[in-house]
Amino acid sequence: MVHVLGRKLNIVSLQYQRVTTVYTILNKTTEGLRVENNHNIWIPKTNLIGVGAIKDLPNELLAWKLTKALIVTDKNIISFGYVETVEKILKNLFIFHDIFDGVLHPNPTTSFVEDGLACCDNSMLDIKKDYDLIISIGGGTNHDCAKSIATLLTNRGSISDYEGWNKVTKPPVPQIAINTTAGSGSEMSMSVVIVDESRKVKMVISSPLMTPFLSVNDPLFMATMPQDVTVSSGIDVACHALEAYIATEASPISDALALDALELVINYLPRAYDNGNDMEAREKMMFANIMAVMAFNTAGLGYAHAMGHQIGGYYDGPHGNITAVLLPYVFEFNAPAISDERISRICQAMHVKAANKTQRIDSICKGIMDLNSSLGIPSGLNELGLQSEDIEALAKNALKDLTSLPNPRKGNLEDIMNIYKAAL
Repeated sequence: MVHVLGRKLNIVSLQYQRVTTVYTILNKTTEGLRVENNHNIWIPKTNLIGVGAIKDLPNELLAWKLTKALIVTDKNIISFGYVETVEKILKNLFIFHDIFDGVLHPNPTTSFVEDGLACCDNSMLDIKKDYDLIISIGGGTNHDCAKSIATLLTNRGSISDYEGWNKVTKPPVPQIAINTTAGSGSEMSMSVVIVDESRKVKMVISSPLMTPFLSVNDPLFMATMPQDVTVSSGIDVACHALEAYIATEASPISDALALDALELVINYLPRAYDNGNDMEAREKMMFANIMAVMAFNTAGLGYAHAMGHQIGGYYDGPHGNITAVLLPYVFEFNAPAISDERISRICQAMHVKAANKTQRIDSICKGIMDLNSSLGIPSGLNELGLQSEDIEALAKNALKDLTSLPNPRKGNLEDIMNIYKAAL
């Protein structure tokens, strides 16, 4: 574990100000480029990982000299007792805290973020000084809302102002993310995905400054995950891993992480689905989630996510399931741009065998579909709300989505529409 937080938060803030300056310069000098060919990895500076990892949180917080925190969560997480565990830690450290539990469903929205900001609005107090820390407890929706709230407390405006890459200019209020799913990866990523309700579009907002300071991944906090959440979050890990492995920005670092993550999902997600109390399966899925987010944080994603975001934003469906239905069709489209060696290594990770490239592609697509079926994921997008008359509009938005940029094969509007139709 690397500790580089500094003994006072203002030291970290100064470091982030310097980083912001560097990125501003880079943006000016690389204006016009769609994707820079780099392999930087942005993750929290401290990551508490493993069974019982939550017990190390007090020691981490002690050096920060905090006075007041805002917890961002939902009522289900409160009912499981996880928020109470964190409250005890804060009370023992004499850190006053408020709770915002207005995250009402799995797709984070601009209204959730605005409600959270309203919760922070204590008359005319200076909000930045009022809260030393934002703590998210839950899955990706809670983390994305918390990261957005932390960003707006210092940058102001609406979260939609920051859609795209690296538009956040001021360090957000420091945030830690305590994870209860495996998983969106948001607890360790520099991105948020927020539904703009006025447009029915999922916005992707990415900035290194939005990366949490600290993450906690403790399988004990994941044991009560309902079966549907286990499936939707777990299959998303497979989608992260596979898309990161074939993305244009892939590197030997992301390759190793992505392939191992994919194999862990193949081996352990069915077990976690069958028995939520299987702690070995929960722990392995936790590791898969962590490795997959590290992979896509540096390599990027692709059309399965770009297209899935549009359906989730328009129809409010479960993100992981939507992306999983799209994945085999997107992979088939991308296959001509993927080397035989890479396809062979995907087959190894998925435990499928075939004699040639064509058969390997078919086996991978069938393997994804079979896994989806075994987990109760619908076989077509029509079961998840997609209407054929909306396909053109969704396809146009998918091509604008930030996650579409590293896709290995560049498609046009007709291509994206055809993928939607095939998956319908």
